[in-house]
Amino acid sequence: MKTVLVFIALLVAVQSNKLVPKAKGDVKVQCSETIQVGNASYTFYKCPKDYYGAVEMCTSKDKKNNLLSIHSHEFHVKVIEKLKHYNITSYEIWIGATKGKWSNTYYWTDGSQMDYQYWARGSPSHGFFYSACVLMETKEPGYWHDVDCYKRRPFVCESKPGKSHSR
Repeated sequence: MKTVLVFIALLVAVQSNKLVPKAKGDVKVQCSETIQVGNASYTFYKCPKDYYGAVEMCTSKDKKNNLLSIHSHEFHVKVIEKLKHYNITSYEIWIGATKGKWSNTYYWTDGSQMDYQYWARGSPSHGFFYSACVLMETKEPGYWHDVDCYKRRPFVCESKPGKSHSR
């Protein structure tokens, strides 16, 4: 009986090892798709994380990398087109906009100015007393929603060579 239990325990351990990546590098290889647009590269991670885990994943390789920030409608449309091209249309993804508790002001995690917004009707809905993070629909037209930061969703990181924002 002991031998059977040990065998089952080993079998479970081996199988769970195959299912769960051990390191961030493994997650990046198994869950990501990177596209190049001009000098910048954008990596879509289909393995969901909460907002804070997504930020950590983006900045783990290089502190200049961040969740995607969008500064024009033209760029917003290009992002949706690229996601559509790669058949990434059945998701809501984290982008780099957030706000803290005791504030109504949203900002980009890369420190750049929040000079463009594309809110869905009824959004933003999180008031002064609540923190919130922003999801973008990947299907057209790509509206934004403010939600609880602990929801697990896919996300997009951006890497722009030589660009760094300070807050």
